[in-house]
Amino acid sequence: MKHSLLLTLLLSILLVQTQAQNPGDNIDVTHYDIHLNQLNFAEKTMEAETAITLTATAQTSVILLELKSLTVSSITSENATIAQFEQEGDLLTITLSSPLASGTQALFNIKYGGHTFNESWGGFHWNGEYAYNLGVGFDSQPHNLGKSWFPCVDNFTDKASYDVFVTLDNSKKAICGGNLVETVDNGDSTSTWHWKTEQNIATYHISVAVGDYQLWEETFQSAFGNSIPIEVYAKPNQYANVESSFVNIKGIMAFFESCFGPYPFNRIGYVSTSQGCMEHTDNIALATSLINGNTAGEEFIAHELSHMWFGNKVTCATAADMWLNEGFAQFSGKFYRDSIYGTPDFQENMSSLIESIVNWSKNSNNWIALNAIPLDMTYDANAVYDRGAVIVNTLMNYMGKKRFLEGMRHYIEQHSYGTASSESLRDALTASSGIDMNGFFDTWVFTAGLPHFGIDRYEIISSGNQYQVHIYTNYKHLGPSHIGQNNIYEIAFMDADRNIHTDTVHWDGKHGHSVKTLDFAPVAVFGDYYNKFADARLERNFILSETGKKTFANLELQVESIAQDEFFRIESHLVGPDDDPELPSVTLSNSHYWTIWREDRDGTDVEGSFIYAKNFDSDIIQTENDSAILLYRTNASEAWHTIPCSYYHGSSWKLGKIIVDDLPSGDYTLAAIDLETFGFTEHTQPSLSLSPNPTRHQVTVRWNQEKDGHVRISDMKGRLMTIIPFAHAKETVISTSELPEGVYAIECREQNGRIIGTEKLIIHQ
Repeated sequence: MKHSLLLTLLLSILLVQTQAQNPGDNIDVTHYDIHLNQLNFAEKTMEAETAITLTATAQTSVILLELKSLTVSSITSENATIAQFEQEGDLLTITLSSPLASGTQALFNIKYGGHTFNESWGGFHWNGEYAYNLGVGFDSQPHNLGKSWFPCVDNFTDKASYDVFVTLDNSKKAICGGNLVETVDNGDSTSTWHWKTEQNIATYHISVAVGDYQLWEETFQSAFGNSIPIEVYAKPNQYANVESSFVNIKGIMAFFESCFGPYPFNRIGYVSTSQGCMEHTDNIALATSLINGNTAGEEFIAHELSHMWFGNKVTCATAADMWLNEGFAQFSGKFYRDSIYGTPDFQENMSSLIESIVNWSKNSNNWIALNAIPLDMTYDANAVYDRGAVIVNTLMNYMGKKRFLEGMRHYIEQHSYGTASSESLRDALTASSGIDMNGFFDTWVFTAGLPHFGIDRYEIISSGNQYQVHIYTNYKHLGPSHIGQNNIYEIAFMDADRNIHTDTVHWDGKHGHSVKTLDFAPVAVFGDYYNKFADARLERNFILSETGKKTFANLELQVESIAQDEFFRIESHLVGPDDDPELPSVTLSNSHYWTIWREDRDGTDVEGSFIYAKNFDSDIIQTENDSAILLYRTNASEAWHTIPCSYYHGSSWKLGKIIVDDLPSGDYTLAAIDLETFGFTEHTQPSLSLSPNPTRHQVTVRWNQEKDGHVRISDMKGRLMTIIPFAHAKETVISTSELPEGVYAIECREQNGRIIGTEKLIIHQ
């Protein structure tokens, strides 16, 4: 008896149904039949019916679906007994009288209607005599808005096939995803449009657009042997613009197929909507303003088309991995230019984007791992779209273009019409290429911030007609503490004729040492000359050919004189240099430093103004008593030291600039120093000296050569306190007894206004 009772209990436990907690729990929706029976444009309402075919994945008596704003009037089923249904917010709960067994298929027919939901961007919109849906909303969390026009399991992972039926008066057309099956004249001045998808897609990818559209069509002959229709549904007043706006659509398609594999759907479809763009399968919503008779909107056309591979054929499993959709599409929206307009155009566009996102990363301090985007930033332009794009570009350059594209085709096929994560992509690329991609993904995807690669120094050793170049590299990270592994970095060697020769270096950890053998002696070695890697540095190359000013990365160049043109390169490192043990009383900037390389041709004089500001250099400038100084070294093998320069204060102590008269090649950094201990060794002769400093009653100001001019004394707020002229002198004595105790700027100028030098003076009374 005990054994029988025990067996009964065990059987009862095994048969206990698993109750659903979220829509999609315990069920797999396989098909939707959506009937939009009546669209009332005046009232902005709909009457509709959706039949949902599903399979129970576990025994359940509760079916959870989502429907937003619209009200359910009835639910029926031929193969399930419904006890009741209720709506609470977006949740539609169907309770069954008896549970569905695991593996059982059932069909539920749901009638509903009312005012449709839309937000600032997504949802079901009414625009005069036009109506359309946009599958996601930026404000809604979660963002999926299939639920704004039909009941569904509204997530990325539950993909299904669709039949959509739309009944309209005969003056309008209904454009949906999939293929048009038929248009039936109902004999009452209305017609029913029937569209059908062949592939399983997510709920946010199915679409409808209604209005008096005109069809522009072409055919694309795929290299894979099939003919694919191109269909653009435009509003009548923009129909004439379509051909000019889509002039390159076949070239874009051919390029994408060559890169990512065969087009994954049945037609290339676009429809004009007042708002867009949105990557609905076969029926891309394209903002009306982009069909304008020129190619200004072509990048958007390409971006949305690439979603058919990235987002539609393979969908990110969660919103946190949205870069797999939007980052790849944003990259592709620029990558197509490589084929249509040429590689330099693509590189220029991508380089500009990299510079933008690196600056954003530094200035925002918004260090979020690329695969862990919070819901309120899923569609953030900087954090996901643009950052995702530059990381994809970095990935391509890290792997090499050929292996990258082979790997992407492998990834797309492996997860065809399914979902994927960042880990899925990593593993697919590793399997395809044979390259261990853990290092790349750990550094660029799974760790917040950006890596920084630098060249500490290089040495050239001649050996017959060849030259061994020893390159010493370093790794830092902008953001959280992280030391990358499997570091790959492109380096460039410049020859005497300014030709650029590229190669790569590999290393693990913080420091690396590589040896390259060349048949010429390079005049310079640069990191990432073509700006292919998204790392925490900015660079700009100039050919200085005339006098004047150039500005880049808080550095102003003033070309004072020029005999012949000169190559000039600025690198702005958005991390601090390593601390210098020889300068224990000096705090080096932990936010940035510069590297400058120039040909330094005879007769060319370039003045450099290093700009500092509290909002950017807060690590060294926090109060009006802080003092920013400029330090210099030829490379990382040398200790930091001072360099002759002049100090200018802006309108307040919060900003200023430090001017070097004729910039030598090397590294430059800002630093903070305790003025009372301003006593570290100068490696160069200063242009201006003060003695004594600090002082009480007077100070002697000395400079290098006999000149005519004047001395200006200003307080730390930039206010002029006094001017003392001098004539044919190399020094002057200034009384300070009338000045209050504090820190002052002493500026010495020639009669023509040229600065001799600037120093800081402390007065103790």
